Amino acid sequence: MCLYDLSDFTGITRADALKSLAALGSLPLLGGIAPSPPEVSPVNNGAAVTALVGATAFLGDELSIVHDSTIVLRGNRILAAGPSDSVLVPSGAQRITVRDKFVLPGLIDSHVHFFQSGGLFTRPDIIDLRAVRPYTEELAWIDAHLDDTFARYLRAGITSVSDVGGPFWNYDVRARAARMPLAPRVAAAGPLISSVDRSILSPHGDPPIVKIDSPDAARALVRREAQYQTDFVKMWWIVTKDHPAAAFVPVAHATVAESRAQALRVAIHALELETARLAAEAGTDVLVHSVFDKDVDDAFVALLKERNIILCPTIRVLGGYETTLAERPELSIQDLRLANPETVGTLFMLADLSGGETPSQLAAAQRVDPAERRAAAMRNLRRLHDAGVTIAAGTDAGNIGTLHASSLYAELETMVQSGVPERDVLIMATLNGAKHMARDRELGTIAPGKLADLVVLDENPVDDIRNISSVGLVVKDGRAYHPGDLVRDTPEQLAQRHVNAFNAHKPAALAELYSPDGYVDDRGTVVRTPQRIDEYFASFFARNPIVHAKITARTSHGSRVTLRQQISSLHDGSSFEEDATFSVSGAFIAGSRTHQLG
Repeated sequence: MCLYDLSDFTGITRADALKSLAALGSLPLLGGIAPSPPEVSPVNNGAAVTALVGATAFLGDELSIVHDSTIVLRGNRILAAGPSDSVLVPSGAQRITVRDKFVLPGLIDSHVHFFQSGGLFTRPDIIDLRAVRPYTEELAWIDAHLDDTFARYLRAGITSVSDVGGPFWNYDVRARAARMPLAPRVAAAGPLISSVDRSILSPHGDPPIVKIDSPDAARALVRREAQYQTDFVKMWWIVTKDHPAAAFVPVAHATVAESRAQALRVAIHALELETARLAAEAGTDVLVHSVFDKDVDDAFVALLKERNIILCPTIRVLGGYETTLAERPELSIQDLRLANPETVGTLFMLADLSGGETPSQLAAAQRVDPAERRAAAMRNLRRLHDAGVTIAAGTDAGNIGTLHASSLYAELETMVQSGVPERDVLIMATLNGAKHMARDRELGTIAPGKLADLVVLDENPVDDIRNISSVGLVVKDGRAYHPGDLVRDTPEQLAQRHVNAFNAHKPAALAELYSPDGYVDDRGTVVRTPQRIDEYFASFFARNPIVHAKITARTSHGSRVTLRQQISSLHDGSSFEEDATFSVSGAFIAGSRTHQLG
């Protein structure tokens, strides 16, 4: 879990965000969009042996490139992998031709939190909007949509994740995922051993964070988590003026000692160089997050190498908070495409506050620069990588603005931008992720005997790390799925994705929702085909760079969805209300029509 301290934020403050909550009381939430897990049969359903034939494969610990490869799967294990002319395919095997494709081990996100949605209402300890949406309602939504969240991870090619801390409910999540074919493998930690209190996050008496004041209390919580065969013991080493880093050292040493006695691994959250050094000296196995406050020094680099500590840097998560709370969420087209549309929609809701911000506040929000927030972490990633420290890719998904499943793509892109070569970043998202889970003997590489978790890409990720999103086939436990079959957006979700793309000012994300002959009738202006729709909205957003749509009502009748919207912040300062009706056919919007009211 990430800590975000609003006192360090130069844009919207807690007071600004809570201004005029009475007006927010009428804000319509999206809770009517219910998950509907599809009935999915694997491509190789019923096959005892499957052969993926013809792809370029990335094999072994070094992701060695083998052109025209064959990978043979028997049940949920890899039987053989290598050049096609040297691999024997057993008679009766089902062959899946993947020529001109690229096969990697299944991706691993080494830092997620399933008790958080990634939406605006998921951290009332950071921004308290419980008067708008009760936190109990947020938690109920998360639980009800857990199967959908699992499926979205698989659709993104992510076949394993580490949930690095949450309530004891986390162990139920792990068990639930283990029972389901359409879920990633889950490693889980329980409640965080914390230097600060976050009891606001425990409305049901199952806290994700427990303030620990003594070594004895730390030992007791470690022993309780050991009863659940926890995959990690997590410490949340938060530093404030009232909680200096050194004050938590006795608790850290007790936590590590008891964890060793219970044969458990320890992960410690540390954002500052001083805290990270103390955590490493205390004996942590995993450092959670990069160092954000300054550049690391030679002694720190040597310490991590000497003790074989794994680092999971989560470079982008702080920027997710910063840009969302500045009312301009930093979303990629993959976020708009793959993440739960309802969660994405909440990230724009701060703009639906009653207003009243001063020009200086608005200017401060526009000065928010996530690249500046990430600069030291990116430099430190490059230095630690070059020194040979083991680094696992992770996102901190679930925190505000860091969305489940889709956020891994942007994290990997940022790691490459830090100066780490693409192939090394891919190792961080596969083999090193398996090491982070302590499961590298059976996960993380394509090799005989390992579990058959694979992702087949349409484009080469070594040429461009952004190609990691070109998922054409996902193999989990030997079962192969087309990604489009794993999550099928309902008409309501497609309409919400349209609104999200509009509010994100991403015309390509909006246009791709339409069928090849789809049309937009925008108050009498008719535009046909996705290409023309893209051009139309690109021009519209260029003229109206801060335009915003607020949903005030929604109705659904089968494949038709009508949204009542308030369109505001047009270039001339005007606003209006309209009804937008979407007609859906299959996986696409066949047409939309807007009618201005009044």
